[in-house]
Amino acid sequence: MREFLDALKASDPNDFAVVVAGLAKLRNSQYHREPLSKAVGEGLFELRHVGKLNTRVLWFFMRGRRIVALHAIRNKGQAMPARDIAVARERMRDWQKSVMKKTNFDRYLERQLQEPVFAARFKSAGEGWDVALQIAALREQAGLSQKQLARSLKTSQQQISRLESPGYEGHSLSMLRRVADALNAKLRVVLEPAKSTKRMRVAESPEPYGAKRRKAKGA
Repeated sequence: MREFLDALKASDPNDFAVVVAGLAKLRNSQYHREPLSKAVGEGLFELRHVGKLNTRVLWFFMRGRRIVALHAIRNKGQAMPARDIAVARERMRDWQKSVMKKTNFDRYLERQLQEPVFAARFKSAGEGWDVALQIAALREQAGLSQKQLARSLKTSQQQISRLESPGYEGHSLSMLRRVADALNAKLRVVLEPAKSTKRMRVAESPEPYGAKRRKAKGA
């Protein structure tokens, strides 16, 4: 697994940051579902179709918010190959037989974050995941497919897919406002000084960047 990540880092540092940031998100169990992750069965999960290179990582969750990354491939197919699932399950059984305070991912992430360039990419990728997951979650709560949301916005399904991709960096405020309106949500943007305890407000009240569902009238 480490060799796979190191090769990805050498070939595409930005995709590498997106994959690692996605794995870091998984330490919160609320993300143990689609679109970020999918259950494979018997405690095994898949981090799905991440980045331009379609990286897919098989992993499992241990107590204490610990993620163990077991096996990774690049594959555009809908189904993870059975041979790769078998490899991951065998490695999961080996891990479960041992007791360690830190997982391979915890130690790997700590080392990577010591590099300033990666730390900056990791932070940016984490923000990308936040936006992508919020849009996907609100769309699913509204009971809409990507195609249906695209139709209501008079855009393409491919564009909605881009907006729900953590590696996409072409967001515009106008498009995010349109998405929020279509999903009955409210958009808020906050700019904060890098080294200050005071917050700078821009047009809206000081709340984290994100979209929240509006309450229905009469509620």
